[in-house]
Amino acid sequence: MRLSMKRNICEALILTILVAVSIPAVANVTAENLDFHTESVVLTLYQDGLVHVTQVVRVNETIPEINLPLLSASVSNVLVIDENKSVLDYEMNGSNITIFTLGATKATLEYDTASLTSMEAGVWTLSLESPYNVTVRLPEEAEVIFINEVPLSINTEGNRITLYLFPSLWEISYVLPIGPLVDFKVTNLQITPNEVKPGEEVTISVLVTNTGRETGSYDVVLKINGSIEDAKTVMLSGGESTEVKFRISGEKAGIYNVEVADLKGEFKVKEAAPPTVPFVEYIVIILVISAVVIVLLFIWHRRKPNIEKIIKDHPYLRQEERDVLIFLAENDGKAFESEIRKRFPEIPRTSLWRLIRRLEKEGIVKIRKVGPGNIVELNK
Repeated sequence: MRLSMKRNICEALILTILVAVSIPAVANVTAENLDFHTESVVLTLYQDGLVHVTQVVRVNETIPEINLPLLSASVSNVLVIDENKSVLDYEMNGSNITIFTLGATKATLEYDTASLTSMEAGVWTLSLESPYNVTVRLPEEAEVIFINEVPLSINTEGNRITLYLFPSLWEISYVLPIGPLVDFKVTNLQITPNEVKPGEEVTISVLVTNTGRETGSYDVVLKINGSIEDAKTVMLSGGESTEVKFRISGEKAGIYNVEVADLKGEFKVKEAAPPTVPFVEYIVIILVISAVVIVLLFIWHRRKPNIEKIIKDHPYLRQEERDVLIFLAENDGKAFESEIRKRFPEIPRTSLWRLIRRLEKEGIVKIRKVGPGNIVELNK
């Protein structure tokens, strides 16, 4: 009887201790869930080892900020927007980020990192310790050769393998196919006619072929006398070809050197015979032209973008954003997206596009569609 009573007393004490320990934990979890919770985390891997992370968080609009652990302490191109696509402020602290939600109900965090992947002897490895359920989209045509645990599920999206992982320490090894997925060749440069009068049109054409296996885009850039005259973007499937044409005119007599990719040619603009103009009409024409030039110079001077004022009015701009704005100002306030990519080859293509879109959201630039390409212009 005494043993039974002692056993009951011990069981009651143990139950009391467990309840006392679990109540704060449950309270913390409940409070955290009321404040915010991660809805999804997607990792998109690229062939060069770069990982783009997209994390969607649902937030209690009554709290001013949230703190999240990052998947890596080495990140770049950080962007946080709310449900209305407005940019949110944040602070970095090692491998954690504080996002100032300020009444938002949803926060989408995006960043790039190259520290989650490594490559040895042609084998890529993704090493990841995640506190979240994670969706991993491997590079196109990647083949998994090792995975340390069984994932929740494996799926195929087009030519990508998608892994759904539970919170754990993961190591996934994969190999990429030999040979380029996308490879473009430019051939058959044609210049017609190759001799014209000032102002007459010249047609320049090339044949562009995607000799790779997958669909991709290519910027066809036309240079005249070493300067970019025009650019067009083509999208071709593997093995597909298309003819790209440019139409230009030379206003001054002389030889015009043409360059498209590695192809070179030329056309000639002949000297025009000077018109015979009576002296009085000649003076009138000179006065009219002078007045027009003065007006145009005045308009140009007033419309010239003041890059120093733009940077002063937006002191939070990062250095790469300022560099892009300075490049636009030096290029008469506008440039093709392809020109910006060639000027800043160190910035990944997707990161540069997000940078431009951030400047557009801030009202600093505007993006205008011209044919298949985009022109980025400073707002005057």
